[in-house]
Amino acid sequence: MEKTLNFSEPFVTAEQISYTNNYEIDHKSIIINIDLDPLQLEELELPTMKSAICANTTIEKVKNMIVITVVNEDYLGNNPQIDREIIKNSWQHVYDLFNKPYLQHISLWRSEKQRIGRLEMNLWYAPAGTNCGMHNMHDFQEVHTQIYGIGRMQKFRENDMRTLYQEVYMSPGYSHDPFYTSFGKYPWHQYYADTDCIWLAIEQHPI
Repeated sequence: MEKTLNFSEPFVTAEQISYTNNYEIDHKSIIINIDLDPLQLEELELPTMKSAICANTTIEKVKNMIVITVVNEDYLGNNPQIDREIIKNSWQHVYDLFNKPYLQHISLWRSEKQRIGRLEMNLWYAPAGTNCGMHNMHDFQEVHTQIYGIGRMQKFRENDMRTLYQEVYMSPGYSHDPFYTSFGKYPWHQYYADTDCIWLAIEQHPI
């Protein structure tokens, strides 16, 4: 089964592929395994909630995965084709979503969400040099996959930029390890965009 996702755009296409055999990937695409079982990509075994950039390959057995492709395969943004007007006119600004004063002047937009079972996912866009808002509370478990550009996930000891203690650089096709503990507790953290960036947020909600 192939399903176009709600946040698919002319410049970033997104599909769910499920229960399919011999799925061909011709163009360079980001594959995210959203099944609990590993996904076999030739010699690579891709665990759940992990990702890779693939091209010119056939996946023999797909249970449940997301395929995201950036126009012209320009994942690093060397010749930017991202349509910022579509983003700013049809995606939601972070302040309109969460209505917190500190978000009002942050250049951060969220696409439409897509629900797949326990998972909700969406794209975020931020221009280069954006601090995307420090926080430490979620009522779900979340990981991120970098789609376009270069950014960082940052951890802090307190709600203070000076308490930074870890950075995880995010390059296209990379999914970071979870930040939450087994009890669902998060450190203070934020996303920082080194270049213009688009990333995928995947939220795992309780049953």
